[in-house]
Amino acid sequence: MKFNFFLLLFLLQLSVFSQTKIYFLKDSNHNFSINNIEKAQFILLEDQILDKHSNDSYWFKIPAIKTDSKYIFRILYERINSAKAFQNAVKYEKLQNQRYLSYRFSRDNDFYIRVTPKLHAYIPVELKSESEMLLKESNQFLLNGFYYGFTFLIIIYNLFYYQVFKDDAFLYYALFLTSISFAIFTMDGMLNFYNISGKINNFLLVLNGFSIAYFSSKFANSYLFSNEYYPKLKRFSYILIIILGLLCINQINYYYLLFLNILVFIILVANWLPAVLLFKKNRYTKIFAFAYVIILFCGIDFFILKFLGVSVINVDARTIKIGAFLEMIILSFAVLYRMKMLRKENIQMTTEIINYSKLLKNKNSKNKEFLVEVNMKKLSLRERQIFNLILSEKSNKEIADIVHISVNTVKFHVKNIYDKLKIKSRKEALNL
Repeated sequence: MKFNFFLLLFLLQLSVFSQTKIYFLKDSNHNFSINNIEKAQFILLEDQILDKHSNDSYWFKIPAIKTDSKYIFRILYERINSAKAFQNAVKYEKLQNQRYLSYRFSRDNDFYIRVTPKLHAYIPVELKSESEMLLKESNQFLLNGFYYGFTFLIIIYNLFYYQVFKDDAFLYYALFLTSISFAIFTMDGMLNFYNISGKINNFLLVLNGFSIAYFSSKFANSYLFSNEYYPKLKRFSYILIIILGLLCINQINYYYLLFLNILVFIILVANWLPAVLLFKKNRYTKIFAFAYVIILFCGIDFFILKFLGVSVINVDARTIKIGAFLEMIILSFAVLYRMKMLRKENIQMTTEIINYSKLLKNKNSKNKEFLVEVNMKKLSLRERQIFNLILSEKSNKEIADIVHISVNTVKFHVKNIYDKLKIKSRKEALNL
């Protein structure tokens, strides 16, 4: 009885698989047309097509079967929005208001689709019955609603904290997350769904690449204070961003888009590099380094390696979305955690420096001159200015207003003063 049950189940699975089999043919010399394609030798498609850039055409064949159900063939890549589909020499039009290029047809006769990629030969496809496809799309829109709703709340949450704490890291992370979310929105095929195509689609694609590069740089600089440690790296990033801004054109081809992607990811790596170099400095830098790398390497695989016809971890649009979701959660926590740590460190450092200044006042003039000579020489002119304001018991906000810098920069200078004077306790101050 059990054997018969498993045999029936196996035959049922074979039947379902046979109904969704797709065959393909690479037509390098464009030898085939709808008039002679039936004579071509197709092979079973076992995985997505991923090939180097060329002018080759790719034919897909869905063989006829006995069924009354309608089927939908779809290419799961939003940048492919045109193809030629035939059945019995009759041309089929693509379905309107779809996220991806889709065709609806019966299975009475063989169905053929010809695709000539304009960008690169990455052609992920799927075939399902119409009822299955509608159910999948309904579930996908439900998941997308949750994803974009959650993302919107995270963006609002960061903008709220920016208003409360006046920390630029919250603002730039909100803008960076907005840019990433729009890229995910595009990869989900939502621009195609709303019939936004052609020059407008291309312009939005390039503009979003620019915004991702720019706001990631601003966020990394405000979060890591990387400008204070590696100013040349910041200038390098901004030069690339300016070049990227000059490349905002409407006509997109393979080489242009590949160069654009490489430029964006060079900037993203340049923003991530300070976190690696400063990895041991504090916990929130470690969190940034780990969280940032998730979306970074997924993006490199999808937007650069696949353009070259290879893939290391076989990333698709779904993987990118999952990576962006994890990064969003981790970095949102990291920004808030960083703010709390900076406030805690700042209170401790300010208290110790004030205690140190009081001890200096109680020393005789000889000791005082010696301490000033030995230790104050370690401070820069700006640090001396801020140190004098701290001795006057000015708050960070008051110091920032007086010297016309941000509160975060004041915190950075206060920490440097603390390190240079080696002030950690009353005992150490007395020893100094």
